[in-house]
Amino acid sequence: MKRIQKFKIMKQYLKLSLFLFALTFFTACNNKEVKTEKKEKTNTFAVSGEIKGLENNNLYYRLPGKNYEELGYRMDSIIVTNNKFSFKDSVKGYHLVTFSARIDGLHKKTNSGGFFPVKSAYLNLMIHPGAAINVTGKISDFMEAYPSGDAINDDLSKIHKEVFPLVNESVNYSVRSTYESDTTIIKKLNKKADSVGKIAQKTKKNFVENNPTSVAALYYLSDMLMRSQLSDDEAIKIFNKVDKKLDNISFYKDVKKRIQGINATKEGQIVPEVKTTSTLDGVEFDLNSYRGKYVMIDFWGTWCGPCVGEMPKVNTFLNKHKDRLEVLGINSGDSKKRMTTFLEKNNYKWQQVLNVRGESNDNFVLKFNVTAFPTKFIIDPEGKIVKKYVGDGEEAFELLDELMEK
Repeated sequence: MKRIQKFKIMKQYLKLSLFLFALTFFTACNNKEVKTEKKEKTNTFAVSGEIKGLENNNLYYRLPGKNYEELGYRMDSIIVTNNKFSFKDSVKGYHLVTFSARIDGLHKKTNSGGFFPVKSAYLNLMIHPGAAINVTGKISDFMEAYPSGDAINDDLSKIHKEVFPLVNESVNYSVRSTYESDTTIIKKLNKKADSVGKIAQKTKKNFVENNPTSVAALYYLSDMLMRSQLSDDEAIKIFNKVDKKLDNISFYKDVKKRIQGINATKEGQIVPEVKTTSTLDGVEFDLNSYRGKYVMIDFWGTWCGPCVGEMPKVNTFLNKHKDRLEVLGINSGDSKKRMTTFLEKNNYKWQQVLNVRGESNDNFVLKFNVTAFPTKFIIDPEGKIVKKYVGDGEEAFELLDELMEK
């Protein structure tokens, strides 16, 4: 009897052990699933809202993500029903995203058929992991819609409510000027546009100066620096006051690189390093290999009319001075395929590298603090920067002619 009883006890103990093991295993698996689910939700953000006047027009936008023709973003749209919309997606980091609606009244069309691309014509908000953004507003002759839901978008809404009406007023004067034939009226309208535009710019500057802990202000510091709306000294002074706790945010890193670029590209400085495999054939290129010759570094893109317009002259100039001159093209905004097609079609054979956006060491636009296209740097045979030229014109070629004659 004792043996039977002992056997029963052992059998019950075994059952209990198996049950506890199964329970532990199930709990572990369940926890693993929960952890996985949390991981998947980490980068999720949500946007919802109502914009009166939007009706059933879709909102179109692009998000950072898998490359679209290697440009580093993907395009998508949101279905709008009776002015209302909502969607969820995922993203890493902080990104200012613009949403456009195909409504004629929002596009600032000129008399010639072109248009002025202004931020006030778009819905602008800051997406980031965990954001739950609500948008409210209306459509008039610009997008009077603003985000809320967190401190970043509240700040963005605050500055946009001040700036966007001014930007819209300014561009309306510019649009009207294109429909006028009287030069006196045109000058008057353009003067008004400039005056209101300066007020908007001053408002943005005050915002970035007075909000050193704000991600939205940090974005505008980056944006204004990129658009040359701040002097170098102003940008450096403001950046030095920005809260260092924001140093892991991409806008902070972009501004830091531009500030470094300001100092690194002054006349007389040794040109910043360009050593990269971001070339058309993937073979490493090192700018130092051009030492002993003058170099013209040309920042360009196929989308830039003045850039493309100058390239036949660059080609002629290079052939004329090939014994003493090298040209390095740094392309921004094109896919490798588009760039290769363009170069082969026009038989342009000088060295090309591709700018890589983001935190890459090959982000030469930030490294050289390029704010407009085309931008050219003239480098002497010792690798020192002789001069920087922003925009198209004869000055860079005239300087090279003078240098070649020495």
